[in-house]
Amino acid sequence: MLRLGIIGLPQSGKTTVFNAISGSHASTGDYSTSKKENVSVVKIPDERLQRIAEIFKSGRIVNAEIEYIDIAGLTKGASSDRKKEAAYIHAIRQTDALLHVVRCFENPNVPHPDGSVDPKRDIIGVDSELILADLVSIENRMSKIEKTIKVAKKEKEEAEYKILQRLKDILEEEKPLRSAEIGKDELKAISSYGFLTLKPMLYILNLDEQQIPSRTEVEKEFSYLAETAQSGIASICASLQMDIADFDESEREEYIKDFGLDIAASEKIIKRSFELLGMISFLTGNENEVHSWRIRKGSTAHEAAGAVHSDIQRGFIKAEVVKFEDLDRLGSWAKARQEGKLALHGKDYVVEDEDVILFMFNV
Repeated sequence: MLRLGIIGLPQSGKTTVFNAISGSHASTGDYSTSKKENVSVVKIPDERLQRIAEIFKSGRIVNAEIEYIDIAGLTKGASSDRKKEAAYIHAIRQTDALLHVVRCFENPNVPHPDGSVDPKRDIIGVDSELILADLVSIENRMSKIEKTIKVAKKEKEEAEYKILQRLKDILEEEKPLRSAEIGKDELKAISSYGFLTLKPMLYILNLDEQQIPSRTEVEKEFSYLAETAQSGIASICASLQMDIADFDESEREEYIKDFGLDIAASEKIIKRSFELLGMISFLTGNENEVHSWRIRKGSTAHEAAGAVHSDIQRGFIKAEVVKFEDLDRLGSWAKARQEGKLALHGKDYVVEDEDVILFMFNV
């Protein structure tokens, strides 16, 4: 399961964003470096599932899921404090991507730790802490390699040292590692490090209600954040969206419309998260259940089969595929076959987001 870590400075609305996304009721306003992180598994919205359930006359719908972790403890200067590092940096290392909540809202009842609201200053501050944490990791490892090489020349360690030196140079220019071109072999060599600045980053601009009408302009002002590879931006009013998350579906849609919002926070952030991670969903269905499955864009039918079950992947024969648009229009699998809209594909077929798949296998 994908794990997305939510980080941010104190009083940025990080936990409020977590509640808005997940529909949770985690306590807000009690920021602490020792506070245990909040965790929630969120179903990925996919309105296509309801239609497929109607077609297959299935009574069970299973959405793909994603895990959000509200990580406590990120404060300026903390990367040099080993106790605080143990409290939050380790948790960040276990995630697949990061959501950095940036405070843009003004609220005299929620004072900013630095005395004023300055989103660009805060972004630089948090990014600097992550860069510093990666630098510390690299320097520690390079020091150990240097000692090893002094005893005996080792080709593997020397190659690793060269990679680390290049990454160190990038970080010392105050650039995140995700902005650099790193080859597959290099990524494999450093995969165990869990570098923080190598993770995809979605900057979430946390607005107040008065800023909602001008959110497009706000996003344009911070568009430079999305210019770096594997980086993106999204804006939400977390406090409003947290309240909306508690409404039933009909009320939620009404409030979203009344406040001039496009979609609920959960759907918006999940969508942006998927784009950032290069993920898509494919669908399966029968009379028992319909299911959405999460895979990386560019995955083959054989890899998609493995997402469903290892036995299906091992005994893979063919994948029968129909586009959702065709299945929706024709109303049945049999009709799609009659109309020539079903296609048989082998292991190397690249799965697309609109695919509804029936796997043929033998074990």
